[in-house]
Amino acid sequence: MRIIPSAVSHFVVAGQQGNSAFFSRPKGLLTITYTLCKLLSLKPGVKALGRPVRTVADIFTSREIAVAAGLPARNFALLVDQGLAPLSLGAEFGRAGHRTYDSAGLAHAALIGALHLAGFELLVSGRLAAAFANDYGASHGKLPSNLNSYLSRGKNPSGALPWGKMPDDLPLNFEHDYWLHYLLRFRSAIYQRGVAVTGDCLIEIADHRFVLTRVFGLEKLKIHSPVSRQGLPASPDYRIIGRGTSARIVPIHEEVDSLDFQIDQKSAGKMRELEIEYLNGRHDAVSTVQINLSLAIRNAFDRLHDAREPQAA
Repeated sequence: MRIIPSAVSHFVVAGQQGNSAFFSRPKGLLTITYTLCKLLSLKPGVKALGRPVRTVADIFTSREIAVAAGLPARNFALLVDQGLAPLSLGAEFGRAGHRTYDSAGLAHAALIGALHLAGFELLVSGRLAAAFANDYGASHGKLPSNLNSYLSRGKNPSGALPWGKMPDDLPLNFEHDYWLHYLLRFRSAIYQRGVAVTGDCLIEIADHRFVLTRVFGLEKLKIHSPVSRQGLPASPDYRIIGRGTSARIVPIHEEVDSLDFQIDQKSAGKMRELEIEYLNGRHDAVSTVQINLSLAIRNAFDRLHDAREPQAA
């Protein structure tokens, strides 16, 4: 496995790359941001440990996942029964209490909890969170916690590692957000609990129908569109159809025949119409719910550590 620097984010700002705080992981590679590579004095092609190592610390029980997400245990068990819980590690037998999860699973659960906290039905929250987790997992490896923002000059003016030298007493693996959060929370003075920071991924849901995303703190920058030259104020992503057990989450790209917009002008026109529909729906919404996905993930890690501290003591 190689560690390579990357400044790729989910959001591509029109005319330039977007915020580089998010991780991106091509298949077979562990990719971390250029900032972290620089702080660790790594270069492209540097060899890392041959395989990601999981320890007791970065593996979580279903109870811990539920606590971190702010969900009652019975709600999490229902998600498992309905096939809407995060992907677990290892065996899939037994009830929910026998399953274990990693940092990606915790982030997925955090989004379910945030959506449910905002008033969405549990099963709708599970379906929408699954759509985000699947799409981000396929393109970026995991949902964006934006923990890397604390390594930027804005949050870390010294440019050095916020926690001093790299510790040799921990089985660090930066593929899992758990460890970056651990170092920032327990071994640095710059981490701010419960605070939104520039680069956070915001989810906006207009009238329980249109789901869009944008970047916190970068509102003046337009988000790239494959069919609109001027860029967009928010990225249209999903449409929610129905409620409860019958609710469906439809990605915007499934509403066009082809994504090859340069050749298929009919699909390009349809996508432009969809963008206008989503943006008008956002602008004219009676009710808009905003979810700070990145903050929800960081808060979930904080709740996890809060629950573990008495046990450690």
